[in-house]
Amino acid sequence: MAWSFWQQRHPKLASVMARETHGTMRNAVAPLWQGRGFLNRRPRSLAVGSLLLFVSAAASAQTAPGSGGQTLPAEPPAQQTPTAQPGAQPTGNLILSIWNQDTLTDDWNGWRKRLLDAGVVLGLQEQSELWGNMTGGLRQGVVYDGLTTASVQLDLGRLLGWDDMTFFVSGYQIHGRGPSENLVGNLQFLSNVEATRDTKLYALWLEQKFLRGRLTLRLGQEGANDQMMITQYGALFLNASFGYPALAAVDLPDGGPNYPLAAPFVRAQYEATSKITAIGAVFTADPARSGLGDPDMRDKGGVAFRLNDHVLVFTELWYALNQEEGAPGLPGTYKLGAWFASGHLNSPVLASNGLPLASPASSGMPLGHATDYAVYGIVDQLVRRNPGSKDKGIGVFLQVKGAPGNCNLSNLFIEGGLNWTAPLSGRDNDAFGWALRILASARPPCASAATRCSIPAPASPMPATRRWSS
Repeated sequence: MAWSFWQQRHPKLASVMARETHGTMRNAVAPLWQGRGFLNRRPRSLAVGSLLLFVSAAASAQTAPGSGGQTLPAEPPAQQTPTAQPGAQPTGNLILSIWNQDTLTDDWNGWRKRLLDAGVVLGLQEQSELWGNMTGGLRQGVVYDGLTTASVQLDLGRLLGWDDMTFFVSGYQIHGRGPSENLVGNLQFLSNVEATRDTKLYALWLEQKFLRGRLTLRLGQEGANDQMMITQYGALFLNASFGYPALAAVDLPDGGPNYPLAAPFVRAQYEATSKITAIGAVFTADPARSGLGDPDMRDKGGVAFRLNDHVLVFTELWYALNQEEGAPGLPGTYKLGAWFASGHLNSPVLASNGLPLASPASSGMPLGHATDYAVYGIVDQLVRRNPGSKDKGIGVFLQVKGAPGNCNLSNLFIEGGLNWTAPLSGRDNDAFGWALRILASARPPCASAATRCSIPAPASPMPATRRWSS
């Protein structure tokens, strides 16, 4: 369960907090990471606090061009457009001026605007968190984790005359120690920035627009959650599962292509009408090099560029309603999607003789199975609109994802909640949110019997990662 209440006086600061999973957010702040965690130890209770410090060096540097393809309903403050203009001079109190201007370092004596006019957008953001576990879990204590994100976006039309072509690159410096592995020992990570400490490349792609922007093709490297499996309202929350769904993180080999591990990909997006958008993408299924141990370290530096692996295929269909200006109804977006992994996988729980791998009588060799898949649906819907506003008010979101139960650690993932944007009159950038997420553990049938396996919990936490079978 998660809740969130925060004040956004600075749209750019909020864009880091809400971190619209790259999906636009992750396209630059990109981390919505889940996954590579530990099997759950149920804490008696948990108190968590976070201190968030941010530095933003570019207006809109963290929004990938063309990554929405449509107007989304009642977006959280991360998606709002700043009102201040580059080059605006601070006035009055220095602290208030810094708080209200779009960027911490302002306009660099006019150079920021010159770069923007030339098609160059530079981004630098710092996100820091302080977490405390007061009781239960693995141990009690306080930990700090943080993420520095640097990015460069180039409009090649302005720079080189290559119309409708965009280049984007981003990298991370991950520091500190996250709460999930060090304090709690849970499967769904508490923070969407915690990861193994490293400095690594993340996104690196070219995007070309066709048909006046209705069709876009993107090629290079990024995470699957930069655009796929995204609920817009869920982006408000810091917990990792509200970015990259935990089911994919525990079922796919090494968690699949998601923060902090990107993978080579190609993606096409076509806006058939103002209401209907179709998206298809193909990724390298396992972003980390073959081997044992932490997958983040097997792709140290983020430069594995694996092209000789099986593929992970995504497809999504979006339906948007009441997005146009002056629409009488409430705006909403509905998505249907699926992913398919082509490789032969090893069962994470069953041995080749049909017994649990944890059993002393097992063969010790994991049971192999062919391919894997999941289907899902996503809803973002405004249910109450503030008077005189287009998208402020109360919105709800829901994502339900299912996968086969005979070969996966999890076969069901559900997240849902509500956001209330501008709950107080005159404070349009405030937001309150409440959400719940559930990751169900699958109990696969034994290979040699119709009865279900009784799989005991491990005596100690184990990495929840998977590998392709040979």
